[in-house]
Amino acid sequence: MKRKVVAYIRVSTEEQATKGFSIAGQRQVLEDYANGHELEIVRVFEESHSAYKPGRPEFEAMLSFLRKQKGITGVLCYKLDRLARNLQDYAVLEEMEGTTIISATEGLPSGATGRFVGSIHAAVSRYYSDQLGERVKLALHTKATKGLWPGPAPTGFLTNPGETAIEPDPVMGPIVKRLFEVYARGEASLSALVVLARDMGLRTKKGGALGKSALHKLLTNPIYCGVVRWKDAFYTGVHEPVISKNLFDEVGSRLRGGSVPQTRRSFPFRGLLECGYCGCRITASLEKKRYVYYHCTRSKGKCDQPFIRQERLGSVLLPVVENVHMTRQQVQDLMRMIRSDTDQRKAEVQKKVRQLKEEVAAIQRRRDAVYEDKLDEKISESRWLELERRWSLSVDRIERQVRLLEEDEPRPAVDELQATFELLERAPRLYLNQSDEERARLLNALTSNCIMRGENVDPIYRTPFDLVAEGVRRSDWYAREDSNLRPSRPERDALFR
Repeated sequence: MKRKVVAYIRVSTEEQATKGFSIAGQRQVLEDYANGHELEIVRVFEESHSAYKPGRPEFEAMLSFLRKQKGITGVLCYKLDRLARNLQDYAVLEEMEGTTIISATEGLPSGATGRFVGSIHAAVSRYYSDQLGERVKLALHTKATKGLWPGPAPTGFLTNPGETAIEPDPVMGPIVKRLFEVYARGEASLSALVVLARDMGLRTKKGGALGKSALHKLLTNPIYCGVVRWKDAFYTGVHEPVISKNLFDEVGSRLRGGSVPQTRRSFPFRGLLECGYCGCRITASLEKKRYVYYHCTRSKGKCDQPFIRQERLGSVLLPVVENVHMTRQQVQDLMRMIRSDTDQRKAEVQKKVRQLKEEVAAIQRRRDAVYEDKLDEKISESRWLELERRWSLSVDRIERQVRLLEEDEPRPAVDELQATFELLERAPRLYLNQSDEERARLLNALTSNCIMRGENVDPIYRTPFDLVAEGVRRSDWYAREDSNLRPSRPERDALFR
């Protein structure tokens, strides 16, 4: 007569479920063993769970089943460490009356000797698990001391199988950098930053949005500025940082309640300049808590761009304003030219509209006359329809031209242009007498970007200041009644755009 037993099958990870001690592999071994040893498996318990600590769901279900069912004399397992890697679970089974632990792959003696050997196996398995955990911790610590991130890549980074272990995520990395910059400048609270991060598309590795606590953890993680923090120790990372150390410190200061919002006033020229050596942005940092220096972010590595004090940078940027400076005579001559040109253009448009409307009236007169001929049966119906189709197409085309002329793109008022050019007349004087914050606003109005290489600045002016700068450079652009060097029509047209 066959002995009734239950079978217990366990894997500890998803990887082990498909390789090594797989569930299907263990099941086959246990069925073969039962058939060869006069055993009847009445129920199989399977789970993917670590046996290092007590509390496995299926193991607890098996114990409950054994307590309730009579006539079951054993628990069949692939190996003892599949059943238990801690003495507590093993002892519970051992103390259950009439229940024998059977290992299909390990020959255990019967009786007290077998129970003793089984206990030794459980103790050794626990020791192996402890040793394995210590080796894993040591390996992670060793990676950290070498500047390698010892875990899954954080948000904003990707796992790099190469030497550096992680690298900035080209999609999420810039979003993380932008969030640091926004918070450092005091443009958003932490709650508002959560909404901004969600709207910008920042997601965790599992695709979820970051909550307030997760975002706070991100902002306080030095991995983003190139530092690996592990077990309260800090190591210089070998990976490329997402942000600078100064930016990370600014965010940390604000999170701790520092007055970081003042950095907006302290760094007025930040965001105006681009490095001419490597193409990175020119940022600013506070040194010795009192001196503001502007320098390349060095996001692409080492750069030859030197550090420049804010006081010096204000002088370096003065030529950007001087390059669009106009004399009072130039302003007067230019405004006279613009007014004359505006009146001339308006007269030309009105003349063209009149001509087009006269064409429509002429078509309508021909249409009326031919329609009379149709009524008098002087022309056929088919001929009338052909002419009517042709005239309708012509009228539609002409009316579209009229609408385009009458709905021409709005041009700036002459008075507004005069105010702008008068500002350029006073610009250098205003620049010298203004604060750095006001200077930055003026530069922002004049330029879309400035390329800095050393202390040389190449401004990219907005329209129409680009034309003004070109004219000032040539010294031959503004209108004079006795001058043959009037600007070309395209140049003058561009002033209206």
